[in-house]
Amino acid sequence: MAGRSDKHTVPETTNIWNRFTAALKDGVRRLSLPERGRRIYDRVTGWLKGRQSGSTIGFKIRRLWSKTVAGLKRVFSAGEEFALGLKIRWKLILIVGISVVVVTFVITTVAVNRQEQELRAMTIVLGTNLVDGLSNVAKDNLLLESYPPIQDYISNLSYGAFPGLEYFFVMNRNGRAVAHSIADSINSLVPPEDFDRITSADSTVVLETENQLLFVQSVSIYKQGVKYVLGGTSATFTKAVMFARIAEMKERILTTGVVVSLLAIAVVYLFSTKIVGVIVVLSEAARRVGEGDLKVAVVTRVKDELGLLAKEFNMMVVQIREKTEMQKFVSRAAVQMISEKKEATLGGTRRVITAMFTDIRNFTSVAESQWPEEVVVVLNHYLNMQTKIIHNHGGVVDKFIGDGIMCFFTGNDMVSNAVTAATRIQHEVAQMNKDRRKNNEIALEIGIGIATGVAVMGSIGAEDRMDYTAIGDTVNLAARLCGVAGASEILVSETVANRLNEKVRVVSAGKIPIKGKQERVAVFQIPLEQA
Repeated sequence: MAGRSDKHTVPETTNIWNRFTAALKDGVRRLSLPERGRRIYDRVTGWLKGRQSGSTIGFKIRRLWSKTVAGLKRVFSAGEEFALGLKIRWKLILIVGISVVVVTFVITTVAVNRQEQELRAMTIVLGTNLVDGLSNVAKDNLLLESYPPIQDYISNLSYGAFPGLEYFFVMNRNGRAVAHSIADSINSLVPPEDFDRITSADSTVVLETENQLLFVQSVSIYKQGVKYVLGGTSATFTKAVMFARIAEMKERILTTGVVVSLLAIAVVYLFSTKIVGVIVVLSEAARRVGEGDLKVAVVTRVKDELGLLAKEFNMMVVQIREKTEMQKFVSRAAVQMISEKKEATLGGTRRVITAMFTDIRNFTSVAESQWPEEVVVVLNHYLNMQTKIIHNHGGVVDKFIGDGIMCFFTGNDMVSNAVTAATRIQHEVAQMNKDRRKNNEIALEIGIGIATGVAVMGSIGAEDRMDYTAIGDTVNLAARLCGVAGASEILVSETVANRLNEKVRVVSAGKIPIKGKQERVAVFQIPLEQA
């Protein structure tokens, strides 16, 4: 039930279990084969108890497995973090070093195991032949108790033919060594455990200990089906001597692996210097590009992927430089529009803007009396100063119209920003002209017109050549006011004057005829002393 608490679960389970076992006992009692029923009952109850116990064990195993997996994940994450933190040079060295070590280990293991197997098989053959030969020689002599011939046979055997052979001997039925490869051990008693192993071996038996290989065989005769033990033979091989060559080979392989590892690391270190050098140069170049240096270029003779990356990087910088230079010929509003829409399309939207036009007075007459190169320098000087002020006050230069500028402001403070920019421009022009007149340089005066209202902003022109600008009566009015304004004068429309809310003092210039307007338009002047 939904409202029952967990504390009632255990008693309820116990009651169910008790009812089940009682019913099972009753069923067993009613069966005609009580013994069989009892066994079935015991099996079922045991199985159920095992399931209960198994579930607990399974839970513990799952919990242990979860902890193990979590621990392995932490270790792997720490190792991955450490590897990612290493420099590329050390990563390459680490990879090469580990690879050489793994390859050396695999080669050593495979070669050593194969050599050990071959040498072990060869030793078993040699040991078996040795013990068989001793047994054949010793059989008749043990029967006749003539031991010198056996000793002569042993003395004439060459140890060099049996690598790793430590000693071998022949014993009689009493366990005494009657012939031995070690002279001092002749007539010595064989230990009881060795005696039992030798006499029980009807054929050559190979016994292996930690350090030795033992070959034993009894010498016996059969008479009327009865075995009579005359003695036995034994040969002992030392593993250290047997596998000495393998140990030397293993040492040579390990030494070679160490030398190869060091050489490989040295080569990787020297080779990685060029790789890392290209990466460092790319990183430094990227940093300089981030700081605005678009004249940087990565020069490298590498022709691999890093060389391709350097080539692509240089192409990217060139494209960024071209794009940056191109942006100087496009208004900030056009750049923002392209970045937002991702594609330039013809059309526009209505917006309330503040348009401002500036124009240099009597520029044509000044240009006629000066060299064109000098005129361009002076004009750019004045236009650059005005552009900086407009941008600093949130305006956007739409275009340069000969010796004038068309710009517009948007936002809640567009009117005050435009007026402040205009007064700042007139102040800077006055100061600039003062300094230029002292140096007998050309001094130019500027007239400014400002109007606020609805305009259409968008892409105007053709599909393959368009301009992002503002058009409408507001823009035309600002242009007309600029044309009417005198030198060092700022004229604004009535809407601009009303929106200033007495923050800036304006002086009425009356109503004047404006080209394109049927009625006279109220015009206001911004006194220059407010600059």
